[in-house]
Amino acid sequence: MKIICQNISKRFGSKIVIKNFSKEFKKKSYAILGKNGSGKSTLLKMISNLLIPSSGKIEYISNNKSLDKEEIIKKIFFSAPYQELINELSLEELVDFHFTFREERKSIKKQIDYFGLDKYKRNIISDLSSGTEQKLKILIALNTKSEFLFLDEPTTNLDKDGKSLYKEMYKNVSNEKGIIIATNDKNDIIDKDTTIINLT
Repeated sequence: MKIICQNISKRFGSKIVIKNFSKEFKKKSYAILGKNGSGKSTLLKMISNLLIPSSGKIEYISNNKSLDKEEIIKKIFFSAPYQELINELSLEELVDFHFTFREERKSIKKQIDYFGLDKYKRNIISDLSSGTEQKLKILIALNTKSEFLFLDEPTTNLDKDGKSLYKEMYKNVSNEKGIIIATNDKNDIIDKDTTIINLT
C-alpha cells in the first residue's frame, strides 16, 4: 500500500496551516518534525483520513487500485494522547472491545502482562494516570494489524519505562508497515532510516 499526497493544503478560517504539500508514503518510517503550531498534527490527520484537505488530493493505493473510504479504514490506524477512550470500561474490557473490530498482530493480553499493565486490568479507564493511559494506547496501536500506522506525539506523558516500551514495540513492527509519526522530540525517532519531513 502507498499514500500519495498531491498539493494538499489546509486552511482554518483565514489561516493557512499546510500549503501545497506533496509526498508519496510507502512501507517505511517517516517523522514529521516541527515546533508547536507548525501544523504537524494537522498534516498527520489529513494523511490519516481524519481531516479533509481544503485543496489538493490524497490517494490510498493498494495493488494498483485506489481504495474507497471503507477499505482505507481497515488498513490504517491512528493514535494520539488526546484521543478519548471509553472511560466507563475497564482496561481489559476496552482491549476486548477494540479487538472485536480490529485484528490483533499478536496476543495483546500477553503484551499487557509483559509490559506491567496486568495490575490495571480491572481499573476503569477514567481512573488511570495519563502515563498509563498513553502506554495502553501505544500498546493497542502497535498491536493492531494495519498497513499504515500514524502516531501523534507518541511518548507524551510516558515515563522512562513507557518510552522503553514504545521503542521496543516500534522496532518489532517497523519492518511490517508504514509508520508516520508527528513529534517535536527527535528521541521519538527509532528507525535510523526514517525519512524526516520538517515543517517550519
